Amino acid sequence: MQGRPRKVVGIATGKIGKEKRLNRAVQEEKIKLSRNQLEAGAPKWLGDVGAVEYVRVVEAAKAINLFDNLDLSVLAIYANAYEMYVTATQSLQSDGLTTYGAKGAEIPSPYVAIADKAASQILKCSTKLGLATTDRLKLIVPTQTEERAENKYLKYLKA
Repeated sequence: MQGRPRKVVGIATGKIGKEKRLNRAVQEEKIKLSRNQLEAGAPKWLGDVGAVEYVRVVEAAKAINLFDNLDLSVLAIYANAYEMYVTATQSLQSDGLTTYGAKGAEIPSPYVAIADKAASQILKCSTKLGLATTDRLKLIVPTQTEERAENKYLKYLKA
């Protein structure tokens, strides 16, 4: 079946009936998973910096129930890329942006490429996880609180 992907009831903007909206809400509640694996702590294979970032993100996202157990792998990849970025950046700061090659020529440090790839991976994962405010805003549709004022001439058409 092709077409547009189905939206979550909370952000659906099209006209759907109350019964259909209620059915969708029940379906969405059934597919929500627990967070017990996320909250058990960072995967053992992550380094210290990655583990701290993992725990920080899980704790911060707890307030809005943003992640569940199926997000664990993407979050672990994000935390690992974060650690690689931090390590590469620290090496660049201590060793400089360039190094000398085998023939004595000055070449860019290999840590530049590592930091660049890690930053790219961080951005991809953070988009998937909704870590940036702009990504989370795509999930939230403001509700309309004020109703339209009734047309004062409409009463003449009804008569």
